[in-house]
Amino acid sequence: MIDDFVEQHQLLGSTVPRIINEYVATLATRRVTPEATPADLEKLFAEPLPEKGISIEEILTRFRGDIAPNTMAVPSPRYFGQFNPTPLPIGVWADALISMLNQNGGAWRNGPTSAMIEARVIRWLCELLSYGPTSSGTLASGGSEANLIALKCARDRVAAGIKDRGVRTAPGDLVVYASEQCHYSIDKSADILGLGREALRKIPTDDRFHISLGALQDAIRHDREAGLVPFCVVGVAGTTSMGVIDSLEPLAAIARENNCWYHVDAAYGGPLAFSPKHKEKLRGIELADSITFDPHKWMFVPFSCAATLMREGPGVLRDAFDMSPEYLSEDRGGADVEFDFFRYGQMGTRRFNSLKLWMALKFMGREGYAKAVERQIDLTNYLARQIDSLPDFERVGEVETAVCCFRLMPETDGLQQRLQQIIERSGEAWLTTTVVKNRRVLRVNINSFLTDQHHIDDLVKLLVRSAEAAKRHK
Repeated sequence: MIDDFVEQHQLLGSTVPRIINEYVATLATRRVTPEATPADLEKLFAEPLPEKGISIEEILTRFRGDIAPNTMAVPSPRYFGQFNPTPLPIGVWADALISMLNQNGGAWRNGPTSAMIEARVIRWLCELLSYGPTSSGTLASGGSEANLIALKCARDRVAAGIKDRGVRTAPGDLVVYASEQCHYSIDKSADILGLGREALRKIPTDDRFHISLGALQDAIRHDREAGLVPFCVVGVAGTTSMGVIDSLEPLAAIARENNCWYHVDAAYGGPLAFSPKHKEKLRGIELADSITFDPHKWMFVPFSCAATLMREGPGVLRDAFDMSPEYLSEDRGGADVEFDFFRYGQMGTRRFNSLKLWMALKFMGREGYAKAVERQIDLTNYLARQIDSLPDFERVGEVETAVCCFRLMPETDGLQQRLQQIIERSGEAWLTTTVVKNRRVLRVNINSFLTDQHHIDDLVKLLVRSAEAAKRHK
C-alpha cells in the first residue's frame, strides 16, 4: 500500500503543478465569468455515484475540461467583485502542504506546530491592531464565524450562567446595535445566539454612509426606557457595500458609557493597519473588546482564513467555549492545555490554516502589505476620477478603502442591473451591484494585486460601451 501511496503522490506532484501553472498563465486573457448556465453544468455533472474508481489521469482530465473552464476566474486582474482576492502563490502551495500534513489543530497533541503557529500569527495580528500583550484570539472559517464568536462572548458577559441556562437568565431582552451597512452575519449571529433577528437594531447612516452616532444614542436610550437591555455595539471597518469605516473611537465611547461590549468588524478593513498612510482610518479600533479580521480578504490568503481577536486575552474565549471531554481532559498531563484551540471557539477539528497565514506574513512582511494596500487604494481613486469625468455616470460616496460605487444615469435600479448583466455576460470583467439608501448602485472593489492602471482604463471603456447597450434595451 505504501508504494501505491508514494506513486500516487509522485504522479499528482508532477501533473497538478502543470495544471496550476497553465491556469495562472492564462489569467490575463481568460474570461472572468463562464458562459455555462446552471442547466449546462447540471447536465455536465449528472452522473451516478461511481461504483468503481477511475484513474487519476481521467479525474484530472475532467478537471481540466469540465471544472476549471466553468469557474469564476476570481484570481483575474479583471475581477472587481466581492472581497475575494487573487491568492498569493505561497498561500496556494501552503494549502497543499497543509493537506499533506493533515494536522488537527484543535488539540495541541494532535497538531503541535499548528497550535504554536496559530498562537504566533494571532499575536502578530493583535500587535498590528495595537492590542496589548495580554490580548489573544482564535482563527475562524470566515468573518461570519468570527462575528458569531465575538457576539457570543458579548452575550455571555451579560449574566452569569447564560451559556448553561440560556438567554432566559438575562435581566431582560438583549439588544445589539450596528450600522444599516453591517454584514448579514450580525443578523445571523443574533438568531443563532437565541436573541432573535429583531434584537439587532440597524442604525441609519449619515450622508457619508457611516453609522449615525446621534441615532445610535437615541436608539439605546429608547430601548432602555422600554425595559430592554442594550449589550453590544458593533462598528464596521470596511463595509461590504461601500467599504467605509465607521467612527471607531466615538463608538467606543458610546459603548463604554452604556456598559456595552464593543465589537469591530474589520474583516475587510483591518489590513489598513499595515499602511502608515492609511492606518489612521482605524483610530480607536484598539479600544474594541473584540475584532473580526479576515486575512483571506485584503491579505490575499486563500480561503478560508479569518480571526477573532480579544483585547482582554484568552480567558474571555475560554469562558465562552471551553469544555473538557474525557479524551482531552486537563488532567491528562503536560503543559499543552493552553494551546488546545478547541477551547477558544466552536470548532473541534481545526485545519492547519495558520500555516498559510504565517507563510504569507513571512513572504510579504509589513512593508509588502503596506505597498499593496496603498497601491490598490490609489487605483481605486484613479477609477473614481475616471467615473467623475464621464457625463453619464455619477459616483456614490467617497473612496475610503479600495471600493468605489457609482450609478449610470438616469438612476433607475433596472438600468444598473442591466449594465451589470451585460458586463458579466461579456466575460471581460466582473463587478457587482448593491443597494445603498434604498437605491441600486454599481460597485467595484479592486482586490487583486495583479490589477494595473490599464485594467482600470479597460474597465472604464467597457462601462461606457456597455452603458449604451443597457440604455437601448429598456
